[in-house]
Amino acid sequence: MSSIQKSTEELIESVKSGTAYRRYRKCEEALKKYPGLSEKLDKLRGDIYRLYDGSNSEELLENTEELQKMYQEMHKIPEVNAYLEAETELILQVRNIYRRLVGEVGIEPPDM
Repeated sequence: MSSIQKSTEELIESVKSGTAYRRYRKCEEALKKYPGLSEKLDKLRGDIYRLYDGSNSEELLENTEELQKMYQEMHKIPEVNAYLEAETELILQVRNIYRRLVGEVGIEPPDM
């Protein structure tokens, strides 16, 4: 195993042992107590991502009002809010690791 592979494995283990990851997994488990909720949330998150990403946006734009209504309904569920907050925290952590890595090795990703 190369030193980069070893360091990568150590980084992964470090992230997994951190509070953000543990909180995310705990919230993920809490969602499983409600049959179908994870799937419904995943579909909604996917639709919202595609809306902002621009792929198939014409169809999704027609459903924006419906998406907003569903999103507001989902946010009334405390477990959903906790999950989304934990997911965001973990995503930001991973994004910061990525940005630091590419910055330190001199890769300049394009602005998006």
